[in-house]
Amino acid sequence: MRMLTVLGLGLALVAVTPHAASAHEISVRGLILGVDRASGRIIVRFQPTAGGQSVTRSFALRPAPLKRLGPGESVAATVDEDAKPWAIRDVRVVGRQAIVAAPIVSSPVLRDVRPVEIGQHVPAGSFVDQDGKPFSFSGLRGTPYVMAFIYTRCRDARECPLVSAKFGLLQQRTTPNALHLVELTLDPAFDKPAVLRAYGRRFGADPARWTFLTGNPNKVLDFAAQFDVTAFSNREAGLIHSERTVIVDGDGVVRQLIDEVAWDPDEIIAQVRANERLASNPIARLNLWLSSAAVAMCGNSVAAFSGFEDLLIVLAIFGVSGWVLYRIGRAIHGSAA
Repeated sequence: MRMLTVLGLGLALVAVTPHAASAHEISVRGLILGVDRASGRIIVRFQPTAGGQSVTRSFALRPAPLKRLGPGESVAATVDEDAKPWAIRDVRVVGRQAIVAAPIVSSPVLRDVRPVEIGQHVPAGSFVDQDGKPFSFSGLRGTPYVMAFIYTRCRDARECPLVSAKFGLLQQRTTPNALHLVELTLDPAFDKPAVLRAYGRRFGADPARWTFLTGNPNKVLDFAAQFDVTAFSNREAGLIHSERTVIVDGDGVVRQLIDEVAWDPDEIIAQVRANERLASNPIARLNLWLSSAAVAMCGNSVAAFSGFEDLLIVLAIFGVSGWVLYRIGRAIHGSAA
């Protein structure tokens, strides 16, 4: 599966031409989690590739026949990943699934917030940490930090627990003044300070270096939505949410937005150091850039792309393919002569 993913990435790289970037469209099957009729947007949980990791995205519906669509409907559709926000069209209902209304959400599922982009400051928010103390991001000014979105009841070892385990490695491999760690809950109604404190102990969190945030549910979830992270309740899976890891520099400016969980702690450390104009590992930074570029260009279907190693595999594939095509051409030419 990984080889097929890498080959797909390579083919996508070859397809890019300098004169124009054609729309990158994929056919998907997914589950509608939320519908906002006022804005003409829907949120869909889908798998970009068969057997791959499911992702959750907000889409502009083009055209917007929202009257016939609703949460819990399984759909087949075409997604345009070049549109901002991503657009979805040719939506066809193919079935229904049970969706549990999220008890942590009292306002509409699709929140009316202004998205945070790279180069902007992290917006202010009202939070409390795992010790029940008020927290403000302005208190981290002068120290770079990495932020992710989790919830303590997550049962998927490939999602929240994996991110928190990697945060544990970040804590081990950095000094106190070099990096701070922040994880914000997507389940603030349940994840009270004591719950977050116990969760942090599972991963060896040092409260002086690693902050877990909760607070008023609507304010916390509005903040997460500004980073395009929204959670939905599901009877089988618990909370369904998109993944995003945020790298913030010492001035509180967002420097990187990482939309997959395959990142390596050493890659994050290298990028943080580079942001602060410190000596860093260029290969690790290249790995992170390649992974992010692959997801940005080809979507989450290549979320497992792991940078330099897979780039070498892609080059090897094209080298072998070129040699095979050359030999075939020579053989055809020889037989024609």
